[in-house]
Amino acid sequence: MAKILFLAQFAPTNGTVLVPPQTQEEKFYAETYHWKIIDVLKKFNYDFESASDVNYFIQNHEKYQLVWSVYNRLGFKNSEIFVQSLCEYYKIKYIGAAPNIRALVEDKSISKQLAEHIGLRTAPWITASKEYPLIKFAPFPGPYFVKPRFGSASIDIDESSLCRTWEEALQKSECYFRKNIDVIVEKYIDGLCYGVSILNTSNGKPLIAPPHYTQSDKTGNIMTYSQKRFAENGMSRSSSSDESINKQLYYLSKLYFREMQPCDYARIDFIVEKNSLMPYFLEVNALMNLGIQGGFVNSFLENHFNTYDDLINHILQLGLSKLDKSSCASNP
Repeated sequence: MAKILFLAQFAPTNGTVLVPPQTQEEKFYAETYHWKIIDVLKKFNYDFESASDVNYFIQNHEKYQLVWSVYNRLGFKNSEIFVQSLCEYYKIKYIGAAPNIRALVEDKSISKQLAEHIGLRTAPWITASKEYPLIKFAPFPGPYFVKPRFGSASIDIDESSLCRTWEEALQKSECYFRKNIDVIVEKYIDGLCYGVSILNTSNGKPLIAPPHYTQSDKTGNIMTYSQKRFAENGMSRSSSSDESINKQLYYLSKLYFREMQPCDYARIDFIVEKNSLMPYFLEVNALMNLGIQGGFVNSFLENHFNTYDDLINHILQLGLSKLDKSSCASNP
């Protein structure tokens, strides 16, 4: 049986939780996400170890044939691709997306360029950094939405991210620059945010879950960093029953997912404009919350899977199937 390493912020290393949750938000993630996956690994007798320290993987990499990392942030820029890059270096199979694919989707500007290339509608946008700040004159009409260019953490996103004027957008961007965070400024689309969760299969035909939309009690339907991490109330998630919208989102998501391979699972987000009902590509998350209360999981429990255990087992088996394919390739 293949030896699996599960890497997560709150996963125990050698039976000890090295980084115990310190806040309610962290406690929520540990109890509903990281520890739940470990429960499944134990319940179904997978041969696995877990760790919260990537150095543990580096020091013990020769023990493992498959790695599943759910780390999004390791405390340095572009850390999202670090573990997968290590796996490529050590020639170890892994669950998730290839490092070049993670790099593509974690850059919200490049992911939009891919969307435009394959014919998806996007709102106008511009990027900036501390070294290359925003131009002084508006490049397109407002209102504007300002957020980090890289990563999926939604850092500091709140109602001030919605800027009615270019002057406000300049001020908001400066707040990010003081933290050495690059920004992307998009034309704000008044509508609902829809997420489409997609999961690959061993035969390459992806499963697509029913689209969900989110609503917030914040100005402009803004979903804040705290709301997305269940540390603040006021956000709700609903299954879409509009077949016309759903058909469009199924088609567009499948089209995009096909272009971002190799990747095991993702959620592709759109803004559906309130009046025209036109879908605008927003961004991609290739490592969303896979906990029992996460949108990805709940979408798939509506269709394709009966239980949380079934879904996690599918992902694990998808990873293990790569070992089978690798064995076949080396033994023609």
